[in-house]
Amino acid sequence: MKTKNTFQLGDFEINRIGFGTMRATTGPGIWGDTPDKKNAIQVIRKAIENGINFIDTADAYGPYTSELLVQKAIEPFKDEVMVATKGGFIKYQPGAVIPNGHPYYLRTALEGSLRRLKTESIDFYYLHKADPNIPIEESVGALATFQKEGKIKHLGISNVTLQQFKKAQSVAKIDAVQNAFSFKDRRSEALVDQTTKEDILFVAHTPIARNNWENTDIEKAQKEGSTINQISLRWLLDVAPNVISIPGTASERHLMENLQSYTLKSRPYEEA
Repeated sequence: MKTKNTFQLGDFEINRIGFGTMRATTGPGIWGDTPDKKNAIQVIRKAIENGINFIDTADAYGPYTSELLVQKAIEPFKDEVMVATKGGFIKYQPGAVIPNGHPYYLRTALEGSLRRLKTESIDFYYLHKADPNIPIEESVGALATFQKEGKIKHLGISNVTLQQFKKAQSVAKIDAVQNAFSFKDRRSEALVDQTTKEDILFVAHTPIARNNWENTDIEKAQKEGSTINQISLRWLLDVAPNVISIPGTASERHLMENLQSYTLKSRPYEEA
């Protein structure tokens, strides 16, 4: 069976290779502005021009710098793309975050994202991470209230366990789960299986995990005329029809290389 390269969410058809903006739009430690804003904007626009229509960001990236840059980059294409952002993580110094899932804080976070993205309703809004001091049902319940107010179109959760996913579902309709998932990191496999059964979008962040590959893997890919990045993304296209990946890059060359994953032939994969 031919792998479908899109996922239908309501009336929007998402291409299954998206674009993650965390590193492309921030400085070292995911802190502050990128040293080359012009390049970051060009790469995001190049991605959209080549069919990517799912852009992922978060208020914690920078903090705030990523959302501001994404808004500027997508301005000519705002009706062509779905932008996903996240709240519930406070970035307080380079490389360091702390979760805050209190409903009052989440409203503040959401309102800030609405301003920075210059929109009245965010396409996709995730709880970035469950706060161990706040029941996830309380945090997600607050986001569901904001959704009823028209400020969120689709609601998601990120960095969660299967149990947390089920608890979130008890208080709101969850349209997506975003977790780390790749050929070499399958800790979220149970969540992938569950979301596949329910036809819910699963967004794989950190989809390549290059450092986990052996030199022999890299050599084999090169002999086949492909790259580890391409094989990793091809595997995610094949693993389940509801899985999309959000690789990020500050390089147009790497961007185009990633998109070539669509053209690789599906094939059996060795176990990781």
